[in-house]
Amino acid sequence: RLVLRRLYPLAIRICEYLRLSEIQGVSRILAHWACYKVQQKDKSDEEVAHAINQKLGDTPGISYSEIAARAYDCGRTELAIKVRYPGLGGGGGISKVSSIPNGSVTLTCPLPAPLSAPVYTVVLHLKNELNRGTFFMTLQNQPVALSLYRQFCKHQERETLKDLYNQDDNHQELGNFHVHSSYAEKRIEGRVGALQNALDEFYKAKNEFAAKASEDQIKLLRLQRHLQEDFDKPYLDLSLHDTVSNLILDGHHKRAEQLYREFKIPDKRYWWLKISALANRGDWEEMEKFSKSKKSPIGYLPFVEISVKHHNRYEAKKYAPRVTPEQRVKAFVLV
Repeated sequence: RLVLRRLYPLAIRICEYLRLSEIQGVSRILAHWACYKVQQKDKSDEEVAHAINQKLGDTPGISYSEIAARAYDCGRTELAIKVRYPGLGGGGGISKVSSIPNGSVTLTCPLPAPLSAPVYTVVLHLKNELNRGTFFMTLQNQPVALSLYRQFCKHQERETLKDLYNQDDNHQELGNFHVHSSYAEKRIEGRVGALQNALDEFYKAKNEFAAKASEDQIKLLRLQRHLQEDFDKPYLDLSLHDTVSNLILDGHHKRAEQLYREFKIPDKRYWWLKISALANRGDWEEMEKFSKSKKSPIGYLPFVEISVKHHNRYEAKKYAPRVTPEQRVKAFVLV
């Protein structure tokens, strides 16, 4: 109640009398006082920041980032910067901190977007002042600065991003980097090369799933190139599903079977894919032949449903008697 009434000195005296720990008592009261202080519009940013830093000092248990966030919520961005990073606000403060020779700036808390601007300024200044190795080592000890610099590199300097991942031996992110780079390659050889690099990194990261996916994509790209050359039709960049579907639609059933075996497409998925493509093509003779090739892993109700969907009840009636007893009524209702 004393804190809510802003009777801070009295609240502190009571905490001392009750011998509460500093973090539980005095620190909480001072933090509340500071959050109230930043809302005072009659004081300049400089005065408020100085008062807060003077009173709080190195008091344990106080989150300067919360106080800065409260100032930011009140529309006082400059004050937020001055509270969180004394001397880093406007009027030359940034250049003052940037000029520290060893780049030992403490940037360790999450920042609202506007507060990240001075951090970027310091980081980019250090990038120009320090040699590459020292700069990277400096960033390793500053999680916020490192995170912001990575974001910058993702949009502006992708090769530098690769160097950062290399320094950390971050094989997972290196793999992701090469996958992303493969999409920027226009020539098939370049894309395959980038994916091969990704494959190597994923194996080093012990990510078997990503490695297998990269390997399959390389294989698919090479097959699509051959299909494109053989049939003079665009196949590159299609998914495996669409590649097989297009082959069936064009009547290249042996090639479709080849992909089905090489990529180990599940039987149920392949049967659904094939009967859908055959129905779209109107190749009812091939569909009937396929239905008799072996026992259908999806049953025969899908044959009925797809035939009806394409307005061919004559074909649908061929499959209705082959439907399992529990679904047969539904099949005959459809036809």
